[in-house]
Amino acid sequence: MKQRESILSVDVGTSSVKVAIFNGEVELVRESSISYPLLQTQSGFAEQDPQRILEAFHQAIQQVLSGSANCPNVMVLSTAMHSLVAIDEFNKPITQLVTWADQRAEGQARQLRSSSQGNSLYQRTGTPIHAMSPLLKLAWFRDNEPEIFERAKLWADLKSLILFDLLGEWLIDESLASATGLYNLLTRDWDQEAMRWCGVTHEQLPRLVRTTNILGCIRPELTDQLGIAENIRVVAGASDGALANLGVGAVYPGSLAISIGTSGAVRGMVNEPKLDPHGRLFCYHVDKSHYIVGGPINNGGILLRWLQGILLERGEPSEGLVSESKLTRTFYEVMSQGVNKVAPGSDGLFCLPYLTGERAPFWREDLSGSFWGLKLNHNRDHLVRAVLEGICYQLNSVVELLTDLTGPVSEIRATGGFTKSEVWLKILADVLGKSLGVLEHAQGSALGGAFLAWYALGQINSLEECAELVPIAHVERPDEARIVRYQDGYKLFKELVILGDKAYLKLQEFAQKGESL
Repeated sequence: MKQRESILSVDVGTSSVKVAIFNGEVELVRESSISYPLLQTQSGFAEQDPQRILEAFHQAIQQVLSGSANCPNVMVLSTAMHSLVAIDEFNKPITQLVTWADQRAEGQARQLRSSSQGNSLYQRTGTPIHAMSPLLKLAWFRDNEPEIFERAKLWADLKSLILFDLLGEWLIDESLASATGLYNLLTRDWDQEAMRWCGVTHEQLPRLVRTTNILGCIRPELTDQLGIAENIRVVAGASDGALANLGVGAVYPGSLAISIGTSGAVRGMVNEPKLDPHGRLFCYHVDKSHYIVGGPINNGGILLRWLQGILLERGEPSEGLVSESKLTRTFYEVMSQGVNKVAPGSDGLFCLPYLTGERAPFWREDLSGSFWGLKLNHNRDHLVRAVLEGICYQLNSVVELLTDLTGPVSEIRATGGFTKSEVWLKILADVLGKSLGVLEHAQGSALGGAFLAWYALGQINSLEECAELVPIAHVERPDEARIVRYQDGYKLFKELVILGDKAYLKLQEFAQKGESL
């Protein structure tokens, strides 16, 4: 076995680019991060400036290398899923980068989801029918921006932009491609029916490469600018979701990764494609013998930031935290003090946590949030605890589906900003009725990228070896009495979801009519 090399791991996400250097002992040597804004110019739109992302990509690499004695000879790339940007004949973007959070294709998604063709496409691509999917975004441009649709020489994504910047060629790794709704999991090529449905051709999509492919040389002028070695090898890498599983060591069937940051997700890894008959879970490619299966939820820490903004008065200990991209340790401490005073079940108060619609398992953009059972005896601590419990109930619904599809859960590894909160960890363990392994690190996708690079270079034997290289800091075990309480609460939660279902579209229509007054 070859000695492991140092890796320059770059994770380009929705809010920032993070660059980390890991040495061969799996130690974080240096890291840097540059953020950029999300552009919301009109209702439902969530875009980014492609040029601003590339500038941040360059700056973050320059920063991390500026104080490093030796530049790694290997770079690996992780990027967010479901993005889309139109490219013209001069290889220039002619739209903003449309992110996963963009909801403009809601109408197209609703129409396709209600047809038999929608499930047919899902069963081949593994991408649920939802406005996040580039397949649906393409249909929106076809229907609403025909001039741009006709002018586009190519439709790219975030990974393609980065690789073109580095190499001068339009490429996409199979992991990112499989989250577009346009990639056939069985043929491992662009899907003919999906392309026909949205109106693009094979030539208008980037060339597919394997996640473990070692790509060509970086443009010489860029190596000088970034301060990296001319002979640096670039490993294609994968999606942030796939690499997050590697980074936490959730790589065996039955081992789940649960993360809660701004949003949340449950993901497991399997050795062949596993598709839900009703299209409620995603299935995305990692490499020829690994796939991630699971579901994301829209509403995680974003709900707590919302509560911060409307409930906490000026001058209290958490003042000034609302605008931060992540909840801070200070806020978690303040929150925990109040939430611990409230009994499990929040004295009959329930939160359906759908303030930004919901993805798994519903894949519906029209869902809205609500509190049920609100009474005068409830205070803000009840509201916060009900929100935490609602998020955990929602994650439990995804775990249930995964268990039905892939088999029993043997291990859960927890990661993300929520692990700073002891009370939230306890609630999740009690709701799931499972112990949670909490990691020592928070590098996630960046460390997963390093693991994938070492695997591509033959410096670890298998992706399963990641589990041995990622230590568990501590284990959060559930309480038997609270498990029973939350089992009853979860049954009631599901009943409330059904009761509210018929109201969502009516509420949306009512709100839209009021916008014109």
